[in-house]
Amino acid sequence: MTGRSRRADLVHAGHVVHGAALVLCPARVAARADGGADGRSEVAFIRVLGARHALQGLAGLTAPRWMSPTLGGAVDVLHAVSMVGLALLDRDHRRGASAGAAMALAFALADRWAAAGR
Repeated sequence: MTGRSRRADLVHAGHVVHGAALVLCPARVAARADGGADGRSEVAFIRVLGARHALQGLAGLTAPRWMSPTLGGAVDVLHAVSMVGLALLDRDHRRGASAGAAMALAFALADRWAAAGR
């Protein structure tokens, strides 16, 4: 067994696509989620989160034994928890942080689905 599954590949590819969108179009993503990026630091923050998603997806596609759906799901849950914390602490970015938490939770659930299909 190579450690690969079709479900896991789909989830990892989703991470790559989502991450690429965040890295390449952070202002557009912020405009949809939060009403617009209000500074360079916010754009940089969105790009860092995008890089995290893209790297996680690439790791899963190229090294599936190392980046299993279980590990990926744990990373996504931690991401969701951190975004909930940001939403609670930063009123100005509550909508964007909530959207980030929802997306991370969706990926965590997708990782669970991928793990169940092994």
